[in-house]
Amino acid sequence: MLKEKTNRTFLGLGVVILLFGLLTAYQFDLAIDLALYKPTFLPAVLMESFGWLPQYLPLVLLLVLLALDPALSRALRTGCCILSGISSALLLFVGKYHLAKRNMPKLTSWLWSAFVAAACVLLCWRMFSACTGAQRQKLRFVLRWGTVYLLAGLVVINLLKAMWQRTRFDDMLITAGGISEGTFALFTRWTQLFGNGGSSFPSGHTAAACSVFTLAVACDLFPRLAKHRTLVWGLCWAYVLFMAVCRMIIGRHFLSDTLMSCTVMLLLYFALTKNSKYRNAVRALNAL
Repeated sequence: MLKEKTNRTFLGLGVVILLFGLLTAYQFDLAIDLALYKPTFLPAVLMESFGWLPQYLPLVLLLVLLALDPALSRALRTGCCILSGISSALLLFVGKYHLAKRNMPKLTSWLWSAFVAAACVLLCWRMFSACTGAQRQKLRFVLRWGTVYLLAGLVVINLLKAMWQRTRFDDMLITAGGISEGTFALFTRWTQLFGNGGSSFPSGHTAAACSVFTLAVACDLFPRLAKHRTLVWGLCWAYVLFMAVCRMIIGRHFLSDTLMSCTVMLLLYFALTKNSKYRNAVRALNAL
């Protein structure tokens, strides 16, 4: 296991890469999307449909955990159970909607939806069966933190979208009916606020993918994960990078859109974890 100082070094390096990427995107945003654009690329379609789930899973799992808590009243447990069922169905419906929007055959879309649902159920079962006693309290803290992270991310990302109003790459392409003179007349650089209308900047899907950073919070509370903290961070960033590339391939975002989402979500992560209230809570839970 690498030391925490090494992890901070890697995070610092990541910040430098993000800043360098934003400078690069200022010049090459449009050219990169033109080179990568392939809207039928299956991994990109699947990431558009289900890759954002890490942002909402902490809330759903928290509701499930509360529904299983015998210390709560029966009415409250029943309410949490109903809410978790409704929210799970809604998330899968949205995923299937994205698949249908990409003209995926109905049977194939149902199969993919069933696969994702089964994977989520397995994750839920494994997580809850492995956590008993004091570990349940730790798990509740992680899921509650992830829910706060979800809400903070939604607020900040959507405020930025409203301010920038940047037109999406594929929207310009569809409106023009293909690549021709003037197709990208509505294109604006990421430094320009109040653009020509749209919600391209920053990328909501990439921000949602950054919610896998919740696993890093789990590393602060579960020793078995803490032993592999650097690996966890590496896998988290690999997932976020894959989502970012997929969003460019499918034509929904530019490089700067994805990089700004990473920057915002990383800053929110630090804001929520690098404070005395968080440290005191983690210390108290680890003392149980």
